[in-house]
Amino acid sequence: MKRRFNRRFEKDRTPSRAVVENYRATFTGLREVRDKEVEEDSGLGLVHYRGRKEEYDLGVEYSKSGDALDRAVGAKILAELGWGDESFLEESVEVLIGLLGDSESVVVSAAAAAFAHRSDDRAIPDLVGHVANEDPSIRYSVTVGLAGNDDPDAVAALIILSRDGDREVRDYAVFALGSGTDLDTPEIREALHGAMADPDSEIRGEALVGLAERGDERVKPALIDEWKSDEISILSLEAAEVLRDPDLLPHLEEMGELLDEEADEYFQEQLAAAIIACGGE
Repeated sequence: MKRRFNRRFEKDRTPSRAVVENYRATFTGLREVRDKEVEEDSGLGLVHYRGRKEEYDLGVEYSKSGDALDRAVGAKILAELGWGDESFLEESVEVLIGLLGDSESVVVSAAAAAFAHRSDDRAIPDLVGHVANEDPSIRYSVTVGLAGNDDPDAVAALIILSRDGDREVRDYAVFALGSGTDLDTPEIREALHGAMADPDSEIRGEALVGLAERGDERVKPALIDEWKSDEISILSLEAAEVLRDPDLLPHLEEMGELLDEEADEYFQEQLAAAIIACGGE
């Protein structure tokens, strides 16, 4: 029984094949900007929403094409059929695992990222096998595909990826280890602790939030040191809000006093939330 409901998609009578053809006409296979939440109105949203045998067959058809970009589109179709209802899950996973062995990077990348929605332990060995792939777009997609999976091999792979040479890969891996799982192991803590020294402020912030959520005692001095830099991430303020430590209050209040009136509104709101959480007003 279909549980999903979207009024706009229910009224849309565009044939699914036409939707896919339109998407394919503009699809270049270029690595997409990181997006932790996939929007329902993406180019294939209507196809995903319908999630019927017709749409599944389209995904399979494209995945068998001699054109690599077609095969990548096939993976993207199969990635989210039925949204939360996960239509044709078993069948789609089998096709996607096969695509992880494709000879073209764009196909492997699309298939790997699909496991963010089609999470299945059967795919873990194949995903982990690409952790050291020379193509950063594949490593990034593998990170996305493994995120949220608490399997020991998946976590070990994410720890390796949290030290990757590519900034986007590291960023998503640290996010996955810090906030994408409730697991709390010495290995995860050490990976997050290592990420606190990353040259990128957002990655450091992800690590700080992850360790704060685990009550790690190293977060407080690290936050105080972080706030001495010229670039202060909103994530570091989120970590302070999670930590709720009164010792941080003077530092946060000083930050507020020095804050430019034209500072980002969201930053101001997060700073205010951190101040209140640490005992201020």
